[in-house]
Amino acid sequence: MGVITSVTGPLAGYADQEIKGLRLGLEYATGGTMEVLGRPIEVIVEDDTGSPDVGKQKAIKLLEQDGVHILQGSASTPVALAVAEQAKLYEVIYMIDPAAGDQLTTTDFNPYIFRTGGNTTQDALTGGKATVENLGRTIVHLAPDNAFGTSSQDAWNPIFEQYGGTVIRNINAPLDAKDFATYLQQVIELNPEVLMVTWSGGNALKLFQQIGELGLFDRMKVTTSIGDRASLIGMGDAAVGMNGVVRYFYTLPDNPVNDWLVKEHIARYGEPPDLFTAGGMAAGIAIVEGIKKAGSTDAGDLIPALEGMSFEGPKGTYTFRPEDHQALQPMYFVELVKDPDHDYPIPKLVAELSPEETAPPVNVPGR
Repeated sequence: MGVITSVTGPLAGYADQEIKGLRLGLEYATGGTMEVLGRPIEVIVEDDTGSPDVGKQKAIKLLEQDGVHILQGSASTPVALAVAEQAKLYEVIYMIDPAAGDQLTTTDFNPYIFRTGGNTTQDALTGGKATVENLGRTIVHLAPDNAFGTSSQDAWNPIFEQYGGTVIRNINAPLDAKDFATYLQQVIELNPEVLMVTWSGGNALKLFQQIGELGLFDRMKVTTSIGDRASLIGMGDAAVGMNGVVRYFYTLPDNPVNDWLVKEHIARYGEPPDLFTAGGMAAGIAIVEGIKKAGSTDAGDLIPALEGMSFEGPKGTYTFRPEDHQALQPMYFVELVKDPDHDYPIPKLVAELSPEETAPPVNVPGR
């Protein structure tokens, strides 16, 4: 198996979570043997550095030189788009997580793509209505100036408007920005009721620190897709009471798979699993279960085996929708609260939405 993800660069933290989760998922699904169909599972990790061109070359290397049977990754949507083209060309399964851009399972879909991670429309369906009804109707949407950022705005904004909200403006900042003051000053001048923040990367810590320093938490409601532990630490107590969507937080699911993940992750790494650890684990479980069902690693056998397949992962039951290969899964709307066992605000469940409630529209040309 070849993993292509951002071992270095702004998304390195997400990649680390993904890889740890993937290895634990493979171990869990194989009962600790790390074998399937009587063959050992080998994982080769390549660093895409956040560059689509590098990701493409690493995919070719893994497929031609290493002879991998399955690809997995990436932390970056632009990289995942580049790798997906190679998966199609070489006819191998590409199990995507955590890249969330909608286009991977809509306009740029190909039959070799399967995604265990949530996509941006699933986030939007979880949080869009709740934002307008509970936080405010005039909204500014801040996101990165890349494929993930613009696809997030394209996914969220119509849902805000569907429920009576008005998006005053989209603001896009560089993914590697080191200072967000210029962009946040624009938000202050526009004076919306709600600032929607869609962000991914190590500088999310800096972004939320500056949101606090510039007083935006006091001026307006701030909502977001809740980030990883570093983001929660960065937001600090100023974010207590903030609502948002979270893909995963280790205290939210109540099932045996998550119990195993939390126990093993703490035992091995000295800390609980993080935001994208669960997605990596789900990818590992899905790969093993798919191979078992197909009796093969060939894409021609795996595609029909995976289409419509349900499996148990750390969030509960996941199902690959046959039309677009997106995994439908439980989603969480939460409030950030103080907790005596943590030195940062943690997500408290407001509502768990079912896979059916947050199923995005099928938007694959010709399907």
